Amino acid sequence: MPSVSRLSSDARLYIWAGFCTSFIGVGLSRFAYSALIPAMIHQHWFSAGTVAYLGAANLAGYLLGASGARFAAARLGNRSALRLAMFVAAISFFACWQPASFWWFFPWRILSGISGGFLIVLAAPTILPSVPVAKRGFAMGLIFSGVGIGIIISGTIVPLLIHHDLSWAWAGLGLICVTLMASAWFFLPADQTAPKTAHSSPGSPGSPAPTPTKAMAKPKWPHFTVWLVGLVYALVAISLVPHMVFLVDYTARILDLGDGFGSLCWTIFGVGALCGPVTLGKFGDRFGFRVTLTGMLLVDMVMTVIPAIGDNPALLLISAFVVGATVPGVVSLILGWIHELIDDPETRHQAWSFATTLFAIGQAAFAYIFAWMFSQGPAQAHHIYAMAGVAALSALILTFSFPAITRKITARSGQRVAKPAQ
Repeated sequence: MPSVSRLSSDARLYIWAGFCTSFIGVGLSRFAYSALIPAMIHQHWFSAGTVAYLGAANLAGYLLGASGARFAAARLGNRSALRLAMFVAAISFFACWQPASFWWFFPWRILSGISGGFLIVLAAPTILPSVPVAKRGFAMGLIFSGVGIGIIISGTIVPLLIHHDLSWAWAGLGLICVTLMASAWFFLPADQTAPKTAHSSPGSPGSPAPTPTKAMAKPKWPHFTVWLVGLVYALVAISLVPHMVFLVDYTARILDLGDGFGSLCWTIFGVGALCGPVTLGKFGDRFGFRVTLTGMLLVDMVMTVIPAIGDNPALLLISAFVVGATVPGVVSLILGWIHELIDDPETRHQAWSFATTLFAIGQAAFAYIFAWMFSQGPAQAHHIYAMAGVAALSALILTFSFPAITRKITARSGQRVAKPAQ
């Protein structure tokens, strides 16, 4: 690929490491579980309601990981935190390879979610400074395409392993994680530290006092623009939960289309997740990330509702592909949008962590709400997809109106500040 060849060899290795982290942290740790759900129910490991709650536990762990990632990185360093998260993700699969109680599986699903939160919050901001600005959307797409590959693997290899034995599926996923972890281990960028010399340290005698700059100024945090971006991200999270957690079981059992079609839906979902990040990232580089996000949400608003209004196989597969593209694609677009809004790298990293935490809150809260609704029967299960469409519509309106909202808030803030001087 010519676009990749124009990157330095170091940048290509860093992107590969980032790809492995998204593959492990989200593609497998979160989404492979969806492919396991029907077999866990049919082989009587857990009831349908319990399996749904275990799926939601992973999203609760993701919230903990997203909110605690910067704290861990400040103490361990980004590279060590990323390595630890990959290790925990691999162990969580091996820990679940035999039937056990809900209270054994629950903490391991929480830990797998925490590792995913660490990997998503820390990997891209650690790698992107090594990538040229004009290629960052494309690079983000490559990094987050690991999500799609993970889903495709879970939709193809997992059914084969399950056919032999469900325990083999859990162990096989753990082995894939170990392989990816070994591949990425030495290619994660070293933590950046500012060079220190006796002659240039701020406190040394004779050194000039640092000149205040915009980058050095402590930002007013969190700025209202970041709140708006985070709110959009949280609404998108809500719209994606039904497809992310329930699609396989919904199509196979609720719509009575069979386990084979459920696995096919999941594979197509993964193909979309593979294509989405790179395609949307390149669109973001060309047209702007907010504009691309607006267009994506316009399509997504319709596609999230399709499972609620019928059981047409062709439409369900189209819905799976488009929403699958949105799942990792929106990560690239939101991160790119933050890069458009904020120049200072440290403030940008804070904003990304904050937005990811809001995403995780929306995702975890509605995962439990939807899990409860899903356990009530087919009628309630249909409603969760309608609610997803409403969330996507809300995100679309807020994204489209973002310039007008920010102008209005800025104008009002200016009026308030000016009043005392009159």
